[in-house]
Amino acid sequence: MENFYWRNKVAVVTGASVGIGASTAVELANAGMQVVGLARRVELIRALGEQVTGEGKIHARQCDLSDEEQLKSTFSWIRDQFKAIHVVICNAGILKANFLSESPTKDIKELFDTNVVATATCLREALKQMAAGGERGHIVVMNSILGHRIPEVPVPLFSVYPATKHAITALCQTVRQEIHFLKLNIKLTSICPGMVDTDFLSVYSQAVAELPKLQAQDVAKAVLYALNTPDGVQVEDIILQQMRRVN
Repeated sequence: MENFYWRNKVAVVTGASVGIGASTAVELANAGMQVVGLARRVELIRALGEQVTGEGKIHARQCDLSDEEQLKSTFSWIRDQFKAIHVVICNAGILKANFLSESPTKDIKELFDTNVVATATCLREALKQMAAGGERGHIVVMNSILGHRIPEVPVPLFSVYPATKHAITALCQTVRQEIHFLKLNIKLTSICPGMVDTDFLSVYSQAVAELPKLQAQDVAKAVLYALNTPDGVQVEDIILQQMRRVN
């Protein structure tokens, strides 16, 4: 990619082992970035290096984002190793398909802890480092169309997942205001895909088998589009869905 501002700069991608996170890590490395991929299954991140054909590189780091000490020590390690963070992709999240009336409290808490609390903590640590560096930065939060509207479906096994994504929508707006108030040169983009054809959807199995789905790479390209906007142009939200095929 010619004239890509972020070439040779450092990107952190959470949930980088599979799906959207993995595709995004590869796209950024192929665009010339030094990508630090975070996930619990670090061997899957290391394997992504085989897909990198550009001049960038993917660096794997094991991190359970729900463990605050691990998360903080990981961001300290990134500062020591790379000196700066320029781009952060908050992608990690979980989905548990169930009726709320049948959802154990443990599952409800885990959804909020992973999708909201861990994302907010990650944003906090990233913002502190990016602000200290004083350089231009960009944060991308992987949201969902369910953070804006909840469709009528035959079997509504959503439980509190859309509630966590509505929280992320509010969080993005709050942090964007905070960035402006603190006079930081950091953009924040919320990317809201519809259904994506990844293992993430396996919990729904047959219920969504026939519905049109995006590919993980489609979402990764949307990340790249937001990053590639001119300085001063901020894409706040991207909502993308796979169209139904019309023969």
